Amino acid sequence: MSDRDKAEFTISINRINTARAKITSTIFIVMEFMMLIIHYITNKENLFRTPYIYYGSMYILMLTVMIAFLIIYTRLGTDVPKNISRIRRTGVFFICFILAWCAGISLLDQLSNGQVIVYVVAVIAIAITPFFEPVVLFLVYFTIHSLFLISMPYFQESSRLIFANSINSSTFVIMSWAISFMRYKKQAEDFINKKIILEKNKELRMINMQLQEANQKLEKMSRTDGLTGIINRLYFEVKIKDEWDRCKRDSAPLSLIMVDIDFFKGYNDKYGHQAGDSCIKLIANVLTLYVKHPSDIVARYGGDEFMVLLPNTDKEDAINLAKQMRIAVEDKSIQHSYSSVSEHVTISLGINTTIPSDQSSIDEFIRNTDKALYMAKERRNCSVFFIQQEHPGIAKTIT
Repeated sequence: MSDRDKAEFTISINRINTARAKITSTIFIVMEFMMLIIHYITNKENLFRTPYIYYGSMYILMLTVMIAFLIIYTRLGTDVPKNISRIRRTGVFFICFILAWCAGISLLDQLSNGQVIVYVVAVIAIAITPFFEPVVLFLVYFTIHSLFLISMPYFQESSRLIFANSINSSTFVIMSWAISFMRYKKQAEDFINKKIILEKNKELRMINMQLQEANQKLEKMSRTDGLTGIINRLYFEVKIKDEWDRCKRDSAPLSLIMVDIDFFKGYNDKYGHQAGDSCIKLIANVLTLYVKHPSDIVARYGGDEFMVLLPNTDKEDAINLAKQMRIAVEDKSIQHSYSSVSEHVTISLGINTTIPSDQSSIDEFIRNTDKALYMAKERRNCSVFFIQQEHPGIAKTIT
């Protein structure tokens, strides 16, 4: 056991001892008060005769001392770590007094019945109630019991009873010390085991937290595009279904913008894949910047294709947003010498808006949006096309 563990263990057992000492003091106060009443009622005519006066004095002494111990332990118990040394010293005085007092009662009993039951019960009670270091308790037992054996011949005339009481009481003292030793050792083992369990539980909690964080990261990675940081196609397909069902339930419009970078293959081939990746990330950032509502979604759909999902957004708002995105990309002025429509990187956008119903489907919604983008890509002039869902064959150029 480390020094830190020893200190914690000492505090722990002294907390237990303090609580039990207060209970024991209270019990003794009640018992001695009752004994004084019984003693007075049964022996009121002989109160000042031997040995009744001694018994009465012993009851009064126990009552007074237990009240004092109760007050002391109540004060010390308010801050056990701070008062640890005082509690330990008080505990030694406490058990010494109880053993000595009970030994005194048993010595008085030698004058009448020769019993040592009170002393023996105290010896056992001290072994099973508090927790004391085996060495300390051994010295307490040895001191009090030696005084008890030395004093017995002065109270008991029968050598046979002296011998029997000495053997019996000594046996109980030895057994009680052994019991106390085993209890103390078991308490220390339980304390260490509890510490180990708490540490293991703490480690498990840390591991669980790390696993949760790892799972969250994995979940985020599973739905996030590694290059751009926006959601990927797989998670987009989940989200569009959710938003489709919600808009269908609320009879709300749902708009979709499909975006493609113009002449990106030429850009990627001539400027290199690293420049191509940087271009894709920049386009993703621009699109994300123009998405305002929490329910709006920007996703990377393919190599240089993006999807912008806009729940509760009608046709006009979707067209205006697409125009803003197109102009914002042009304003970035990314050099593109291999484009036939501009000296800078541009995008083509296809737009589709519908109110989801039982007569329409998500696949049809995406197909019509893709048709709009296809028509925009044919011109490569950054125009935005819109195909009305109710008339899939009709295309409208938005300039």
